[in-house]
Amino acid sequence: MPVLVAADVHGVHGPLRALFSGLGTLTSFVSPWDGEGAPFATEQEAAAAFHAQDGLVRYQAKIAAAAGADPVCLVGFSVGATALWLHAASTHCHPGSRAFLFYGSRIREHLGGVPRCAVSAVFAESEPAFTPAAVARRIASATAHSAVVAGTRHGFMNPRSPAFCAPRAQAQLERIRRFLGTGPG
Repeated sequence: MPVLVAADVHGVHGPLRALFSGLGTLTSFVSPWDGEGAPFATEQEAAAAFHAQDGLVRYQAKIAAAAGADPVCLVGFSVGATALWLHAASTHCHPGSRAFLFYGSRIREHLGGVPRCAVSAVFAESEPAFTPAAVARRIASATAHSAVVAGTRHGFMNPRSPAFCAPRAQAQLERIRRFLGTGPG
């Protein structure tokens, strides 16, 4: 199954590509921005611009176009995870797809979504704007499994984030590898 990675507001960059280089399957990337990286000096500027431009709606459409009509393994981070949550609940999502969403903090604004495909939503334990465990409980359903990773902060999977935690990131990547059949059983 091909993999589609939806980047956070940092966009697609070398360390993100490297993180997924060992999956052993076709991996493509989608970004909230055009080109490589983000056209902003800081994460805060990028996030403000993203949300000011109705970014989630636009990003969801970009993901739907990139995912196409066949089943795909969807992996998203932060705004990418939230846009994938919206995609998973839309008619554009193939029911045979599988989504792995990491610290999609804006999912809290879209709790009514019912994914058409299997979703694993993983939240960081520490988020400044909300209580991740409460959101994880609210979205849990027959199609959405949710969990909170102890000892993590928003960005724990992003090599460019000060919250990056290599051991926890590798553990989550191993889950994706097992699903794809490219890692140890």
